[in-house]
Amino acid sequence: MVFGINLSDTKKKKKVVTLEGRTQEEINLCNDLNTKLLDARNAKEAKQSVWQKCIDAYNSDYFETSQRPDYKSDEISNFVFATIETIKPIMVDNDPKIMAMPKTPEGVAVAEKIQHIIEAEWNRTKMSNKLNTALTLALQIGTAVFAILWDGKANKNLGNVRPVLINPFNLFPDPMATCVDDAEYIIYATYKHVNSLKLKYPNKADLLEGGTINYTDLVPFGADTTSVSNQVLVLECYMRDYVTMEDEEVQDEDGKILKKRSQKYKNGRVVIACPEISIILEDKENPYKDGKFPFELIKCYDVPFEFWGKGEVEQLLSPQTYINELVNQVIDTAKLTANMPWVLDKNSGIGKGQLTNRPGLIIRKNPGSRVDRLQAPTLPSYVQELIGALKSDIEIISGIHDVTQGRKPGSVTAASAILALQEAAQARIRLKVKMMELSLSNIGEMWYSRIQQFWKTDRFTRFIDKDGQYQLVSITKDDIKEDIDFDIVAGSTMPMNRPAMLDMMIRLAQTVGEDGLPMVDRETVLYYTNVPDKKRIMEKFQALTQQVEAKRQEEQANLQAMATPPAQMPMQEQLPGDMGVGQMTDEQIMQVIEIIKNDPALMQLLMQDAQPQQQMPQQMPQQMPPQMGVPPMM
Repeated sequence: MVFGINLSDTKKKKKVVTLEGRTQEEINLCNDLNTKLLDARNAKEAKQSVWQKCIDAYNSDYFETSQRPDYKSDEISNFVFATIETIKPIMVDNDPKIMAMPKTPEGVAVAEKIQHIIEAEWNRTKMSNKLNTALTLALQIGTAVFAILWDGKANKNLGNVRPVLINPFNLFPDPMATCVDDAEYIIYATYKHVNSLKLKYPNKADLLEGGTINYTDLVPFGADTTSVSNQVLVLECYMRDYVTMEDEEVQDEDGKILKKRSQKYKNGRVVIACPEISIILEDKENPYKDGKFPFELIKCYDVPFEFWGKGEVEQLLSPQTYINELVNQVIDTAKLTANMPWVLDKNSGIGKGQLTNRPGLIIRKNPGSRVDRLQAPTLPSYVQELIGALKSDIEIISGIHDVTQGRKPGSVTAASAILALQEAAQARIRLKVKMMELSLSNIGEMWYSRIQQFWKTDRFTRFIDKDGQYQLVSITKDDIKEDIDFDIVAGSTMPMNRPAMLDMMIRLAQTVGEDGLPMVDRETVLYYTNVPDKKRIMEKFQALTQQVEAKRQEEQANLQAMATPPAQMPMQEQLPGDMGVGQMTDEQIMQVIEIIKNDPALMQLLMQDAQPQQQMPQQMPQQMPPQMGVPPMM
């Protein structure tokens, strides 16, 4: 027995495992990888069985029964699907807002550039779609897996970061691992076409030979593998390797020569092999300088001290199954009640097919014979109550209620009460979002580590500024040398009630603060609208504001010229009866009053100017004529 395959089996298998051209070291390494795969696969077998049921339940395949007679009902009200599709858009309604946080003062100057890099990379790789698919997997089976790899041949051989969504069925971690960081090894197993391997590894082309698929769980769901004969099992194993080697000779304090030993694979070891045909395609040190396995998990529910998470569907399988059974029984009873069977004697004289459900049907039978219709028993009331109870159980288990789905919660009609209920109903979803944001932060740090390591030339990064315009920024090697942490703004991926926020911003814009200015400006109000070109609108507003300000200043200057006498004239001659406000028409006075009322700053200025004038009569002689005062403006 070699690699789980009996050498005494068929002639075809003997041909596949021919060991010519392999070294003993390659054979031993393939044996070791195959043992690791079998151990991890056996430990994961029960988990994969549950995963398959959960995926079938989401797709409604789990509730279908092939043995059901044609006359029996097969209604499937899939609350599992509805629950997942309610949670998912709430969690990823918006793209995450990524914040680059420098670890050193020198990194502050380039933090904004690095943030633009990550945002541009997110858009380039269409991570929004990948995250949506990953979230579906996480909600279904509990865990989604991303691999952050470097593709050196992309972008005309300049290279690019390549995020890959890994099928959890193809990932086999160390059975003793509780997370990626403490795993001794993680194997990604898949089948590849033999010709693609020959093209990628020409030096191994003579040894590569295709065969059948022995592990059907490693191929896409529902794929027919019966006639496949050109596939090769490929294992990509990231593992810790503690082999040491002699580096150099050093002399201690006593003059003795000591041989210094160091770890051969300091960052870990990567082996790519075809164990069924004993071929090592690659054997090298982990190419990533951070020394981490390039995998990141996104979990629905994190189970302490377990590598894999737990999903929503697993908890909903039981009540969903019983709901389907009871609903189908109710439908079958309704069918029987609406069309009960007949009992008639052989000598009734009624032929086959003469009894129908036609309204007003006249039935003629032989005298003395029996023609009766059976009466169905009434359906017990507890059946409907039990169906309602099971539906309520699904809501309680999943935490998804009518208000979460946008339906009115019972008799509650007040908007503030509904908003409070929505906030409380999303508590469990917010916890899932926190876990997802932590995983995305780790992905961002891993992504930036690849950029630091492999970007060797200057590049241009495109991003969208706050005005919605595309901008290009040059990124140099010096810009990415600083250490940066990444964080996701809490709740940034969750939906925002824009109409409610817009209404609040409009109210704040209409509210004047203690300084005479509105609480928020126009730009803030525009941010919460769906207007596409906000920058052009703001430029137009600014131009109009400048025109209004210029006109206001001109009118204020004219008003001061009319209301203020020349400084060199005596007090009695400054305000003659035939000059000043007394000469203004009623229309001009009303215009001035309207300008002052609409300009709080101008009103405050005039009030400050009027204070010395209010104190002036106390210091002037009593013989000043009363008509010389300026009438107050309302």
